[in-house]
Amino acid sequence: MDWMLLLKVLAIYFFILFLLKFMGKREIGQLSLFDFVVVLLIADIAVIGAEDGSVPFYMTLLSILLLGVIQKILAVILLKVKPIRDFFDGKESIIMIDGKLNVKEMKKQSYNVDDLIVQMRIKNIRSLSEIKYAVLEANGEISIFKFKDFPSRDPKTKTTTAHNPTGKTDGGYDAASAPEEIYPFPLIVSGKIHKDNLKLLNLSEDWLRKEIKKKGYQSEKEILYANYENKKLFIIETCNF
Repeated sequence: MDWMLLLKVLAIYFFILFLLKFMGKREIGQLSLFDFVVVLLIADIAVIGAEDGSVPFYMTLLSILLLGVIQKILAVILLKVKPIRDFFDGKESIIMIDGKLNVKEMKKQSYNVDDLIVQMRIKNIRSLSEIKYAVLEANGEISIFKFKDFPSRDPKTKTTTAHNPTGKTDGGYDAASAPEEIYPFPLIVSGKIHKDNLKLLNLSEDWLRKEIKKKGYQSEKEILYANYENKKLFIIETCNF
């Protein structure tokens, strides 16, 4: 009986290994809430199948396979339909905007200042005053962008200066040597316009559609990814090898 258990464990191991490859690298590289539930269910079914002799072993493998097939089908749907992707995978939340805490969003996500400070220290950031944007990703990780990554221009002197939260004179330098102004909020993903990000950057849909046409596209549906960089719309090109 012990040998049978070992054979079951060995069979389940290789079966799940091949199933994960079928489901795609996303399962390993990016474990979303939806992926996490699938992995938990697979683990529970595997344990039951290995220990419970009253359940035919092939039913265990079929159950695991069914979960893998469902996940694969949903992954294709999620790739095409953003509202469904947001529902299953979750959506990022902006918890710091221009150095200000977004208290409403933090309460909504049950995320407190202590959580932010811990993540800040892990990323070797000494103070909240260094942070311009903080984004709580769908998988629970936090992405932090510092003020120093975004140059600020003085309209009187026409110089570009780095942000200095202490208020002391930091001096100006030529705009050509300033860091690129690349915002971490995509405007178009998988053919869908992110209206919240447009609003955050004080941009309009009319401006976006005009820029899309200037770059030779008829609609946002033709664009896989577009971002706002250096006061311009940046559209990533695609290729098929």
